Amino acid sequence: MATGRPTSLAVRLAVLAAGGSLVALVLAGAVMAALQRGGAERAFDERLAVFVTQLFADFANGDIFDATAHFANPAFGLPGSGWYWAVVDPQTDKLQFGSASLFDPLPPPAPDLAPGGPISRPLLLGDQRLRLVERLYELDDAPVLIRVTAPTEGLDREIANFRTALIITLGLMWVALIALALLQVFIGLRPLSAVQQAVADVRSARTDQVTGQFPSEVSPLVDELNGLLKANEAIVERARHHVGNLAHALKTPLAVIRNSAAEPPTEAAMDRIGGEAQAIEERIRLYLDRAQRAATQATSGKATNVHEVVDPLVRTMAKLNVDKGHAFHVDIDPDLRVRADREDLEEMLGNLLENACRHAAGRVSVLAEGSPTNAAMLALHVDDDGEGLSPEKRTLVLGRGQRLDEAAPGSGLGLSIVKEMAELYGGAFVLGEAPDGGLRASLSLPQAAPVPPESSR
Repeated sequence: MATGRPTSLAVRLAVLAAGGSLVALVLAGAVMAALQRGGAERAFDERLAVFVTQLFADFANGDIFDATAHFANPAFGLPGSGWYWAVVDPQTDKLQFGSASLFDPLPPPAPDLAPGGPISRPLLLGDQRLRLVERLYELDDAPVLIRVTAPTEGLDREIANFRTALIITLGLMWVALIALALLQVFIGLRPLSAVQQAVADVRSARTDQVTGQFPSEVSPLVDELNGLLKANEAIVERARHHVGNLAHALKTPLAVIRNSAAEPPTEAAMDRIGGEAQAIEERIRLYLDRAQRAATQATSGKATNVHEVVDPLVRTMAKLNVDKGHAFHVDIDPDLRVRADREDLEEMLGNLLENACRHAAGRVSVLAEGSPTNAAMLALHVDDDGEGLSPEKRTLVLGRGQRLDEAAPGSGLGLSIVKEMAELYGGAFVLGEAPDGGLRASLSLPQAAPVPPESSR
C-alpha cells in the first residue's frame, strides 16, 4: 500500500514542463531583449556618428555655418529639442561652434578621450535623456572635439514596443508549450493505464500474465511483473507440494499412534505413541522450515562449495554402510561452487547418497561436470553399480510418495523432494543409467563463480 501524501506523475511532469519552459523562455526573452536593445543603440549611434563625420568635414572646409542645413534635420535649429551639435576645443573646453538648438553647455568630455573612433554614451541634460556621440580629431596638429546628441524618446519607445511584443509572443508560446506538454503527458502515460488494466485482468483471473503491446520503456516493467507472478505461482505450488509431502509423511506415524491408542495402555504402547509424536513434531518443523526457505530463497544469492558438502557426506555414508563394504569414489574440483543454500545442498545430496548406498552392489561414485546444454549450470552425478531402473520406473519413483519396495522403511518422498528443491533453484533432477550399469541420479544447479585467490587469504 502506498504511504505518504499521494502525488500524481502527470502533475509532476506537467509542472516540470511548465516550469522548465518558463525558465527557458524567460532566459531567451532576456537575451533577445538585450540583443535588440544593443542593436537599436548601435544603429542610433551610427546615425549620430554620420553627423559627427559631416560636422568635421564642414569644419575642416571652413563652412561650419552651413552644417545644420547639411544635416537636413530642422530639429538642430529648435532650442531645447535635444538635437545638439558642438565643436569644442578640448584643451580649453571652449565651445567654438554649436547648433541653434543648444542653449545649455554640454558636460565636459571624458578625461581619457583620445583620437580614434567615435565614443557613445547616455547623457542626462536637465530633464532630458539624451544619447551623446563624440569624437576627437586632429586638424593641423590641433585637437578638435566634435559632439552630437539626440533625445532617446524614440529609441526608448522602440525598445519598449519590442519588449511588449516579445512578452506577448513568448507568453503565447508558453501557453502553447504547456498545452503540448499536457498532451505529451497524456499520451506518454497511456501505456501505464494499459498496464494497470492488464494487472487488473490478472488479479480478476481473466489472464495469468500481463500481456499487450507496450513501449520499450515499459516492457521491462511488464517483464518484471510477469516474472513476479511466475515466482509467486511457483512459491504457491511449492507450498502446496510441501503441504502434500507433510500430509503424506504424517500418515504412517498417525496410523501407529491410532493403533497404539486402540491397544491396552501398556508402557510399550505409550513409548510408541511418544516416539511417533516426537517424529511428527520433527517432521512438522522440517517442512515448515523447508516451506519458509522456499518462499524466501527462490533463487538464493548464497554460494556453496560442492566438495565441502560432498566430502563429509561420503564419510558419513561410509560409516553407516561399513557392513556392506561399499567403495566410494569422489571426483569433484575443490573450487566448484553452486548457487544454493548449504543445508539444501546437503539434504539433496544426502538423499541421493542414501538411495545409492541402499541399491549399490559395491561401488558409489560422486562426480561433477559442466552441463553439456547450459554453461551456467553444474551437473552433479551420484552413480551406483546396482541393478538400475527401467525408464518407466525412473519416472514412477520421481512422483511424490512413490516407492518400488513397500517393505523398505521410508515415506517415498526423498527423490521427489530432491526434484522440487532442484527446481526451486532453477535447476533440474533426472534419473538415468550409470556407466557401471546401475542408476545415475543427476542433479543440475546454477554454477557460482569460484572464489578469487585474494578472497581465500
